[in-house]
Amino acid sequence: MLRCPIPLPHLRRFHPSPRRQLFGWSLPVPSNDPLAGTTPDASGPPWLFVLQVFVGLPAVLWAYKVRRALSSLFEPLSSGSPVSPQCLMLVLFQRKIIYLPSVPLGTRDESLADGERTRERDASLSGVNWKEVTIPSEAPTRLLRQKVELKGIELSGRTSGESDRSQGRRHIVIVYLQGNAGTPLMRIPLFRQLLRSGPSPSAKVPRSAPTSGPSSSPSTPHLTILAVAPRSFWRSTRSTPTEASFLADYSAVLSFASERYGPSARLILYGHSLGGAAAVLLLERLSQLPFPAQPSLTSQLPPPIAGLVLENPLPSIPYMVRALYPQKWLPYHYLGFAAFDRWDAIGRLTRLAKERAGAGTPERGTGRGQSPVPSLWIRSGRDEIIPHGEDDGVRAMFEAWRAIEAGGGDGDERSKWVDVHGALHDTAYTEKRWRDTLLSFLQEVAHEGSRVDELRRSD
Repeated sequence: MLRCPIPLPHLRRFHPSPRRQLFGWSLPVPSNDPLAGTTPDASGPPWLFVLQVFVGLPAVLWAYKVRRALSSLFEPLSSGSPVSPQCLMLVLFQRKIIYLPSVPLGTRDESLADGERTRERDASLSGVNWKEVTIPSEAPTRLLRQKVELKGIELSGRTSGESDRSQGRRHIVIVYLQGNAGTPLMRIPLFRQLLRSGPSPSAKVPRSAPTSGPSSSPSTPHLTILAVAPRSFWRSTRSTPTEASFLADYSAVLSFASERYGPSARLILYGHSLGGAAAVLLLERLSQLPFPAQPSLTSQLPPPIAGLVLENPLPSIPYMVRALYPQKWLPYHYLGFAAFDRWDAIGRLTRLAKERAGAGTPERGTGRGQSPVPSLWIRSGRDEIIPHGEDDGVRAMFEAWRAIEAGGGDGDERSKWVDVHGALHDTAYTEKRWRDTLLSFLQEVAHEGSRVDELRRSD
């Protein structure tokens, strides 16, 4: 038998591989051995295989998806070009993505009837007066044109209305506009924070606020909260939600509140997330300041809004699309133009601010030269839904509102910005800063209403 006189491990000495340099750095010897780079010898990793897996495959996949997406967005369907099912489904079923009435699971069918409430729900409603309400909407269903009934809940403190009137307490009604998911019952912890809180020691009472007697002192106003679910949410009529139908539903809720609580009550819109955009658009729909009057509404008197609270309001749907896909090289970044419901609150405020800035002498009846309603802007420091940063749409909305306010000409700042550090998109109410600031704002609105009543009586 023949034997090799030289040991096999030393054979590679006869075929030395020169070290390769990259920017002055010495690279391992390339090898196509599947186990190369896993043993502490001179053989390096299989660079060709690594580049194929970590560079080539993602690049090819990205190019394929971009081609399919661009073809579905910018080429007509009749041309016979391939259509991306992903982008097509996103556009066609966008309302299923924007409006989530079934999230979280099981909350849509929760009942408040006797014998059907859970122990947890009874515990959350203890200590407050509550009542389930039903309100007919102004807009019927889309296809069958049937009537739409809106289900909601009314909550108030453990005091009677007669007692509040005898004590001279102003009646504040908060009309709560929810976000794009869940039910009003999920915000009951927020409502309890307001109803069971005492007077805020940090509240600033205007000097012109009237007093009912020598012993009068700033007190928390009598508070009622009306939270109604729009169509398709909670136990309201199941119908496809749209921007127009949402605004029609909330307009019906405001009309119901105005008739139910009378002209002496001060109505405050509290909009959270998508409800924040709805609150801004409702002001325009009702010709409420700062928006100018609409000729179609001259024959009817919309319910007056005494204050506005916006908690992490949605700037617009196109803004959120760009925020979720900030990379301009992705086709999804440009999907905002295909939105059926734009909810363009930031666009309306920005345009109105520019009109105010370029307007000359204020015209009577147009809304120019008059300040908008008092507003409180609440921003969660750790909002995981609406991003922060230089392109913060919520901050841009506030700046536009301040510009509109400055164009009113009275020099009175009636808007306030509050940062709730550490709070998420839905958890601002758990912070003390939220509670104290909101109670202070409610007291200011109540005292302003008392001052207006005094001026009316003096006239």
